[in-house]
Amino acid sequence: MSHYYNTGTPSFKRSRSIRSEHEINLHGPIEVVGSVKSGSSINLSGDVIVREKVDAYGGINMSGNVRCDGKMKAYGNIAVHGYLVASDKVKSMGKLKVSGTLEGTDLEVYGNLSVNGYLKCRRLTVYGSLTLIGDESQCFVEESQQIAGAVVRREQEADWDW
Repeated sequence: MSHYYNTGTPSFKRSRSIRSEHEINLHGPIEVVGSVKSGSSINLSGDVIVREKVDAYGGINMSGNVRCDGKMKAYGNIAVHGYLVASDKVKSMGKLKVSGTLEGTDLEVYGNLSVNGYLKCRRLTVYGSLTLIGDESQCFVEESQQIAGAVVRREQEADWDW
């Protein structure tokens, strides 16, 4: 079903597409040659590479180093804790929270966008507000930027739920 191969330092377990109507938990190092699709939420931790799309009816939570070569779509919130490289469009019907680094092409967020770290993308569309947390946080957009709400910089993250 799957096998190991060497790509530098860590050994990645290789898998085909993963589909489930329930929550999916992937712990790296793993490379998914196909797509990851869940009728609930998706949790990615460690070193994870997905060669095609990531699609969740719930939220997507990432902690570690994640690379997605296809589209990433969540009908819930997306949380990035660590490093995410997205080669295609990232679409969140809820909120997007970045604690670390997100490098992407097209970002479309229907809720609020919170950045505690670094965000770099080609095009950014936010239908809510953009909050940069801390003096070191940056948001760099190469081409077009559309933010419907306010752009706010805070010293620290608010205590209430995001």
